[in-house]
Amino acid sequence: MKSYAWRAYTAEGKLKTGLSVASDPVEVSTKLRADGLFPEEITEQATGTAHRRLVKRLDADMQAVLARQLAVLIDSGLPVDDALSIVQGERGNSAINAVASRARALVREGAPLSEALEAGQSGFPPFVISAIRAGEASRDLASILDTIATHLETRRSEKAVLATALIYPAFVATVAMLVCGILMVTVAPQLADMFEATGRPLPPLTAFMLGATDWIIRNSVGLIAIFAAIAVGVPVLLRRPSVRAEWDRLLLSMPLFGRFMRQQAAAQYLRTLALVISSRQPVLEGVRNATDVLRVDLFREESRNVTAAIEGGSSLSAALAVSTFIPPVALQLVEAGEKSARLAQMTERAAMLIEASLANERKRVATLIDPLLMMLIGVFVLTIVLSVLLPIFDMQSAIQP
Repeated sequence: MKSYAWRAYTAEGKLKTGLSVASDPVEVSTKLRADGLFPEEITEQATGTAHRRLVKRLDADMQAVLARQLAVLIDSGLPVDDALSIVQGERGNSAINAVASRARALVREGAPLSEALEAGQSGFPPFVISAIRAGEASRDLASILDTIATHLETRRSEKAVLATALIYPAFVATVAMLVCGILMVTVAPQLADMFEATGRPLPPLTAFMLGATDWIIRNSVGLIAIFAAIAVGVPVLLRRPSVRAEWDRLLLSMPLFGRFMRQQAAAQYLRTLALVISSRQPVLEGVRNATDVLRVDLFREESRNVTAAIEGGSSLSAALAVSTFIPPVALQLVEAGEKSARLAQMTERAAMLIEASLANERKRVATLIDPLLMMLIGVFVLTIVLSVLLPIFDMQSAIQP
């Protein structure tokens, strides 16, 4: 099924627009004529990057808000169509209203909520769409949405802690760079002219900093072009599967980044698996849905091996044992869940344990980033100040008898 945008006229000549989910444009046209509309234009919704930039998508904060709103409304007994209508009608964030409007148009065409949110370009990550799909299959959508909202809110607060830790060092670094730049462009050259007039050599540190400043000024256009090319080119290159795979392999080889990537993948994988199993779906269906949430190709391949092992009759814990991103403590909890017939609860507990560990790791990193950045800024400022003061001290010693 594909998503199509259409323009059509009523019998009175009034223009209407909307979205429809169908297998081809002919099916869309048939539906519109059945509703008494005369289609003028039917176009398939593009999924490329250029189109996505033109569509309002939800950021992480708004995703949590929308999930919470839908969880509350659907739990109160409202149909999905009515819940989206209420969200759309609220005077809130325009991006939420736009997403709710697109999703509601698709739901009214017969699409499930998961497909409507995905086709409507809501911005929800793949594991959220997979979890919503599992909730629809088990008829427990409100509970699944509530769990998703709680998870997104927790993840949002964790990222806010890291962002807050970077605000003060970033502000200090900006002011320090500005002041140091002014010193090197205005004060230091005058000192260099004075030394040149007296025939005395500049201190090595001052000479080096002046040379570096002159080089940056002479090549400023080229440096800006290089930085712009990196900023634009790297994201484009990372969209290529081969380049992305090499980049992920490089990050996984780094101690800190590799550990974070494995913990993040394990948390999302187990969280999705727990949501699917708790919605009374088979374990095999759970691992298939959980595979969709993994971004790293290596982890996706390992997850496919897990699926194949379960299809061959292996238990979930034994199949997960061959993966490199699931930690041993999570395997023990999953195995305990299998033995106690509480697989969904223990899998969720394993996901919560990994998420808590990841949150603590991030907090420790955020705590260390502040002093480390301040130390680096201090060293940089000290170097600039010394490069300015050393010539003054040198001249003073030459003047005094």
